[in-house]
Amino acid sequence: MHFLVSALGSAGDVHPFIVISKALQSRGHDVHMIALAPFRERIERAGIAFTPLGTVEDYQRLVGRPEMWRPASGARLLVNELLHQLPEAQGLTAALVRPGATVLVGSTLSWATRLVQERFALPGATIHLSPFVLPSANRPPILPGGVDLARWPAWLVRGMQSGAERLVLDRWIGPPLNRLRRDLRLPPVQHVLSRWMHSPDLVIGAWPAWFAPPQADWPQPIELIDFPLFDEGGAGLDDALRAFLAAGDAPIGITPGSAMAHGQAFFARAIDACASIRKRAVLITPYVDQLPRRLPIGMHHVAWAPFSQLLPRLSALVHHGGIGTSAQALAAGVPQLVVPFAHDQFDNAARLERLGVARALRVLSQDAGWRAALRSLIDNSDVVAAAGRCAAHMASSAAPATAIANRLEQLGRDRLGS
Repeated sequence: MHFLVSALGSAGDVHPFIVISKALQSRGHDVHMIALAPFRERIERAGIAFTPLGTVEDYQRLVGRPEMWRPASGARLLVNELLHQLPEAQGLTAALVRPGATVLVGSTLSWATRLVQERFALPGATIHLSPFVLPSANRPPILPGGVDLARWPAWLVRGMQSGAERLVLDRWIGPPLNRLRRDLRLPPVQHVLSRWMHSPDLVIGAWPAWFAPPQADWPQPIELIDFPLFDEGGAGLDDALRAFLAAGDAPIGITPGSAMAHGQAFFARAIDACASIRKRAVLITPYVDQLPRRLPIGMHHVAWAPFSQLLPRLSALVHHGGIGTSAQALAAGVPQLVVPFAHDQFDNAARLERLGVARALRVLSQDAGWRAALRSLIDNSDVVAAAGRCAAHMASSAAPATAIANRLEQLGRDRLGS
């Protein structure tokens, strides 16, 4: 079989699809990935055929816009960019189809996969990495900015969600999407986010039920399979980082995410909080201009490190709440201080808090709040025990990427007869 895998987003959105693709390759299938241009090197290094969407400059322009990281504007900017790139993405995907052999696999934002699936009547699966993207009135996700509707009656939340989609989302997304559909000789669609973007063949939620229990009003059918983790863990820590780790007590890790280029306030508060409680820290970001020109004693910067190697050696991790980072921290059993900016990060933070492994904090909280939050995590036996339980659950999980590959292979056999 030929699996055409489209994974759009930052590193945390792409890495799980690399390990899923490798699992499919190990079965002898041909696999081709479409992702944003900056991920060429790591995908090809994994031995997977690759076609880029957009350019590196496109990606840097997008993540470099401050409004991408604000609760009110981040989603609008992201979806507008998605719609802008959709004709190109659809064309790239369609050109790679092998009639009678291709199975399509798309991430949440890979709407081109759904268009090509409809055009050519191909088998296809949607894989969501975060439960935030699944609407539910029974247990609504935390909205960007921290808006929590959980205490509202389900009938009222359902009405609000339906009204927002009909009166706002479909009126915004529907016209450009349906213009493209008309050009492709496809009928117009409504309910884009609650229905259309989920493949009717197979929807996989790539997280365990203990992280986000399935809801009866999620798009059906949906199957939950545990987090598929990949971060090039075969690569070791660089010598300077290894020496820093060995030179003292376990430090605190600090990262606002691989795509965040506007984390000056985040780093300033995190560094001050670590210094005030006399803890060393590893600062992880490719955007060095977010950091002070001269780091305090006991602080070490790396542009990147394999989290499977680094996180188990930390006393805590301060991060943005991206689903990829959250899952890696759960696997490492490390306490987490989550400081969300936008998108699904507020919902992920709330779920981590409910598990007892994290504290959540606003980035502009007072310095005293940062210090108190870190103190409540470091050497907290309850948090450490909860983190250990989550790590044990993940360690006992039977190779999630393999399980997802099994399910995708089954879909292909059922639909293609091969």
